[in-house]
Amino acid sequence: MIDTPRGRDGITAEWLSEALAVRVDSIVIERIGDGSGFMGQVYRVRLSSRDASCPTSLIVKLPTTEPGALFVGQMQNVWEREHGFYRDLVPHMTIRVPRAYVNIADPPCLVLEDLAPAIPGDHVAGATLEQAQRAIDALARHHAAWFEHPLLASLTWMPGIDDPAILDLAPMFAIGWPQFLERFSDQLPSRCLRWCEQFVDCIPTWIAGHADDPITMTHGDFRLDNIFFADDGTVAVIDWQLTIRAPGQADLVYFCANNLTIEMRRAYEDQLIERYLSGLRANGIGEDAVSDETIRRGYLEGLLFYAVTFGASLLTIDPANERGAALFDALVLRTFTAVDDHAVGSVMGFDPA
Repeated sequence: MIDTPRGRDGITAEWLSEALAVRVDSIVIERIGDGSGFMGQVYRVRLSSRDASCPTSLIVKLPTTEPGALFVGQMQNVWEREHGFYRDLVPHMTIRVPRAYVNIADPPCLVLEDLAPAIPGDHVAGATLEQAQRAIDALARHHAAWFEHPLLASLTWMPGIDDPAILDLAPMFAIGWPQFLERFSDQLPSRCLRWCEQFVDCIPTWIAGHADDPITMTHGDFRLDNIFFADDGTVAVIDWQLTIRAPGQADLVYFCANNLTIEMRRAYEDQLIERYLSGLRANGIGEDAVSDETIRRGYLEGLLFYAVTFGASLLTIDPANERGAALFDALVLRTFTAVDDHAVGSVMGFDPA
């Protein structure tokens, strides 16, 4: 078994020659992803080789060394999940994902296809309407392909919505919320903050109420920085560390609530939800399998759930740089504004404004 690098210094031409089973003569390494991905050290490696079968560029992904992100990643088993995804699921995927040249479980290491010249979206800038439409179309096809798929039940490494990391959010919330309030409370509607405080203890009951909902394979972090757009119209998705068995609206609300600017979401949110529903229907998922009302109600509930999760854990992670800090601001401000716009707490029966 080959050794696994723990950081940049371990990525060498000799190591890649052994890992890829091809002679690599020299490499150039560039760190990427700071301020957009927080659970890993990610490097683009350009390779020189006299062997024509050797890729000219690839991505090496290793676990983060930042303490806050490392704690959250270990709690959510993100490296085990992504290892399982590339080991068990890639041959069955209908959505485009990068090829894995190397997939080592312990210690974790992925060597992946470089998707360039396809380019990722920019979460901080927000999606264009075309990007949003392409992402929603790809998401609907993916969710339809995995809707109530029998393989999902056999994947012991993939959690469901009853995962302890979700059910036991209250202790994390108690730790993270005071810091969150110190940072954001003067920028957010007070009723939304109150709704988060009321909802967090209800999450286990809320989850239990959805135990019989139809599920699919959700991505868990379906956002622009993880979505690559190619000139030929195709869409590819990276970073499957948070994939989970859950109702599909979990990905839908996460994308629409915080990957669009507030103005874009207000203008096109209804159209994008309708587009997602149409995509499900076009790919064989009928109203009898999952109703429009179920998706729309789940969308609203999901807004408040994500607001709580950001309050519980977001500020335990180092944003790394100004871009990362801007991303955290976008996640929070856009999501809480959506919660307020839809009066989600009132819809769910919490204290009125």
